[in-house]
Amino acid sequence: MNDYKSMAQHIAEDWLEAISLSVKNQDINEHMRLISKHVHVYGIPGVDVLNYQQWLYRRHNEFLCKRLHSLKYKMIRIKNDQQRRLGFEVEEQMIATNGKAYIIHKDILLEREQDDNWRVVEEKIHSWQKMEIGQQVNG
Repeated sequence: MNDYKSMAQHIAEDWLEAISLSVKNQDINEHMRLISKHVHVYGIPGVDVLNYQQWLYRRHNEFLCKRLHSLKYKMIRIKNDQQRRLGFEVEEQMIATNGKAYIIHKDILLEREQDDNWRVVEEKIHSWQKMEIGQQVNG
């Protein structure tokens, strides 16, 4: 892997780690710091496009009601990388506190914004798989 690809992998992994940590800590401010004000999410069942305000509303409710336990990621595959944009495919495991888990296969597009922070500007969800993990998950 060349240095440029290695840097892209590192940026993607750092962003995924930060988003996971914000969920683990139930920190809405840190979480939304990783989301672009121009974000669009495609492929959520029953929703055409999710924007920044809708993402904030949903995540705030999940944190407030303690519905979301964790986010975990694996199988990162860099699809395109440019100086200020980075696209990758990933498998996300979203674990709810009620014992349900969702395996989500999606593409994430990060953009390095004016303040030099990487934020998600687009997500395209390709598939969802709901699983029962069998027991209540406590924070």
